Amino acid sequence: MIPSTASAFSLPAKGALLALLLALGGCGGGGGAEPEPLPCHGYGCGYDVQGPAGMRLRYAPVVEPSDPRANVVFLEQLYQMVASCAGIQAPAPLVVVEKQGTLVSPVDGLAHAGLYYADPDLVLIDDSAWTYWSLKHETVHYLLHHALGNSDPDHTSSLFTTCVELPFAMP
Repeated sequence: MIPSTASAFSLPAKGALLALLLALGGCGGGGGAEPEPLPCHGYGCGYDVQGPAGMRLRYAPVVEPSDPRANVVFLEQLYQMVASCAGIQAPAPLVVVEKQGTLVSPVDGLAHAGLYYADPDLVLIDDSAWTYWSLKHETVHYLLHHALGNSDPDHTSSLFTTCVELPFAMP
């Protein structure tokens, strides 16, 4: 029986439908197009938790939920501290904690403790360097991009010194 939602459509005969599905779907063998890259700069846009202020955080499988790096409320507080210092407000970005040594800049080919990507906004943090300095540093890049349209990859803004070095209390 055809569901009532499909009643307005003309359905092809079974043989024609099967041929169409095989032509569109392929058989999964080689020779096809390369798979589409993951969204969000190849890292995917998924997250484990969203904080009350909107920050989305993916920490698994790199850290456990009990780790302070998985405390999205604390990370939102750090983000807001840097935003207040900079005098720039923007919705919090997606933050992803990655394994040590996996963050290699596409600009210089070197390993980094953190990276910021725009459009869509993504902040990546290397778990080995997690002193929260990296999150604050990448937040400055993010905020400058939102305020000026330029994330200041050359680090000429005084905000990198002023706002990244602010003291804070651990949760």
